[in-house]
Amino acid sequence: MNIVNILGSPRKNGTSARIARAFAETAATYGATVTDYTLNTMQYRGCQGCEGCHTRADRCVLLDEATPVLDHLYRADIVVFSAPVYFGDTCGQFKSFFDRMWSLIRTDAPEDEEGTRLPPNKVAVLVLTHVQTAGAHDDVVGRYVRNLELYGFEVRPLVAGGLRLLPNADIDDHLRTAASLARELVRAG
Repeated sequence: MNIVNILGSPRKNGTSARIARAFAETAATYGATVTDYTLNTMQYRGCQGCEGCHTRADRCVLLDEATPVLDHLYRADIVVFSAPVYFGDTCGQFKSFFDRMWSLIRTDAPEDEEGTRLPPNKVAVLVLTHVQTAGAHDDVVGRYVRNLELYGFEVRPLVAGGLRLLPNADIDDHLRTAASLARELVRAG
C-alpha cells in the first residue's frame, strides 16, 4: 500500500502534523510505504489560474517542488491531507497546495462520468485541527470533504477541535484515533 502524507502545518511538530504522523507511522508498521511531504519546507506557487492544465496539458504546467507531490497522488492508495485551521480556513501553505490540485479535475468530463483525472479507489484522510469549540469549523471540514470527493476520494475526516493554544496540548485521544484508522485502512487494503 502506497501512502502520501501531505503535512500542511507551518509547524513541524504542530498538532495536525503529529496526528498525521501517528496515522503514517502506524500504517508503516503494517507494511505500507509512506512518503512525507512537508509543505512548509518546499518552494512552490499556488494555482496561477492559467488553465494550462486543461488547455495544453493533462497536469499542472507549473514546474516546482509541488510537481512531484501532485504526480505522486496518481500512484497513492491513501493520501493524508493535514492542516490547522486559521481564521476560518486551512493555513496558507496547505491552501496554496490544495488550489494546485485543480489540475486533477477533468473540466471536459460529461456529466455522467467522474470529473477526476486520478485513478479510482483512493482514500483521503483529512486531518484538520483548530482551537475553537468542537463543530465551530464544520463548514471548513464540509468544504474540503466535498472537494476531495470531486477528485474521487473516499474521505475519512479526523477533526481535532477545541484544542488549547499550547504547543504540547494533550492530543493522545486523537493520536489513538489516527492509529486505529490506519490499522483499519491498511488491513482492508
